Amino acid sequence: MQQKNVASALAVAPLWLQPLRSLAVLSVTAYYHLAYRIRGWGGVLPRKRGPALLVINHQQEIETAVIVATLSVRSWSWRYPIFAVSSRRMFEPGFMAERIPWLNFALRRSKFGPLFGAIGMQPIENELHTRPFVGLASSLLERHGDLPLTDVFRDRALSRLPAGMKDLSDLLSSKYFKPARSYVSLSELREPYRSESLEMTRTQLDADSATFVRLVSDGATLFLAPEGRYSGDGKIQPFRGLLSRLAPMARIWIAAISYDPFVGRRLSMLYRLAPADTATALDAQVKAVRPVTTSALLATWLRKEPRPFSALKASDAIAQQLRELPAALFVDPDLRRNPARMVRAALAGMRRLGMLRTAGSSLTLTERRAHPQFPRTTDMIAYQANFHEETLEGARTLY
Repeated sequence: MQQKNVASALAVAPLWLQPLRSLAVLSVTAYYHLAYRIRGWGGVLPRKRGPALLVINHQQEIETAVIVATLSVRSWSWRYPIFAVSSRRMFEPGFMAERIPWLNFALRRSKFGPLFGAIGMQPIENELHTRPFVGLASSLLERHGDLPLTDVFRDRALSRLPAGMKDLSDLLSSKYFKPARSYVSLSELREPYRSESLEMTRTQLDADSATFVRLVSDGATLFLAPEGRYSGDGKIQPFRGLLSRLAPMARIWIAAISYDPFVGRRLSMLYRLAPADTATALDAQVKAVRPVTTSALLATWLRKEPRPFSALKASDAIAQQLRELPAALFVDPDLRRNPARMVRAALAGMRRLGMLRTAGSSLTLTERRAHPQFPRTTDMIAYQANFHEETLEGARTLY
């Protein structure tokens, strides 16, 4: 119910909603700034904006909550919400439990839709052919009650689940939390549940799209990740979906995002806010505006340097890259001030992650390349190198 009320608020939130919305914005902002290292540059959005789009490059699930809540606080946008096109996965049970594992027992069945809705986040189905098992289970439980898994899923899907799972309710239990969060194709559903899920997806997508068109036409600001799903290899995916429908109706701002996953124990997220130039391709602008990080430069060098190396050699290589960067690119100020210290921090982080091992004064890359905060990425070194290559590509296009 709360989500519907928030959506109907349109460009200006009603006064009765302000206490709940203020509490939600401040709570979300406080949590993410404690759990992650969040830094931003580029000023703030105008308080009264008129129809506007806030476009990002999509890499991680925290971005919607972080950018919407942080810019709401920094821009003092209490009566002018930033509505967000957010994945429906965020509104399903277990979303927060997956991110706060030690509270799994309390959060695994909880849905945080009302909290997310209070800060302007509105759901859209961005995964048309696959879903987490738990999302389908929750939906089917609401409509049909508990069902045997063998009645719902084909053998191929069942083979990926533990043998002890029997019913839909098992997919919501803490015992099977991890396998329940894995993905299943809608084609692996048995009838009539497959046809029913496909029809609901189409109907829901049409309704969601109409809501966002109405919001912008009424003067709202809409946060949008036009890639749909976040990148698994560091490369920007084609901009699609609602962007082409909404762009002619609104002024466009960019929140270009980078991560520094090798530096520090908390995941570091950096973003820059900038007005978009309507004469230049939007994806090129996003690439060129986002901050250059230590992880991106180090990964770019490591992809070409498989042999054992010293910390000093890595530091010299990153310093050389900094000298060769196009002058218009924005570099993380910490990296610009003290490259050697930041490289040491990144190498220490890679050792913690198991990506590097030490032998005397030499460092050697291991076969391990995964990062726990990027579960769909198998090689974070390649990811960061691809990311930086596209940043340079964007700079060549714009500058």
